[in-house]
Amino acid sequence: MSSTSERSLAVAGVRHAAAVLVDAACDVCAACAAGARLHCTRPLVEGRQLTAPMPRVVAEEMLEAVTAVAALVEAPPVGTVVVAAPADSSLAVLVRAVSPSRVLFAADLRDEALRADLGRLESSGRARVVVASGDVRAAVRAVRRGGHVCVGGSVLHAPSVTELVQREVSLVAPLDAAAVLGRVSTQVWSAAVAAAA
Repeated sequence: MSSTSERSLAVAGVRHAAAVLVDAACDVCAACAAGARLHCTRPLVEGRQLTAPMPRVVAEEMLEAVTAVAALVEAPPVGTVVVAAPADSSLAVLVRAVSPSRVLFAADLRDEALRADLGRLESSGRARVVVASGDVRAAVRAVRRGGHVCVGGSVLHAPSVTELVQREVSLVAPLDAAAVLGRVSTQVWSAAVAAAA
């Protein structure tokens, strides 16, 4: 199996047009013992298969969605979460399955309809938790002062340390994606893969 990943969660090919997500965490290193299995320091060569086969063309998107949801699970519980993704995306399908919070979706965090909804739901007009979808800098600007930005996948535009300090924003990284996938039913996973296709 060939795999690609920055963490112990990886995309592995099973056939020419199919792939799966595998967990290569060793379960014995200090990171694994601390519950941060995604940051395993001694990942296994062959990981344990976590998902059903999916089209290879959507595998990286699904990896990004799973790690973003894993970051959201690590964030403090709040009433309203904003996800920087369309409401019909694979990320949206997974967030709805695991988050007990009221969730608002917007591909553009400056969207006027999103701002109006937040104005009705949150006293500050901003969410306390924003799930970034690549553009972390935009998420930092959109979250409430003292809020949390969940960063699970690739970072296209990173905020400066000054922006984080001035806005008192905490970045939340994922620790264990395998545990999150354990909370996702087969039907939800299939719907997320279909949304990515």
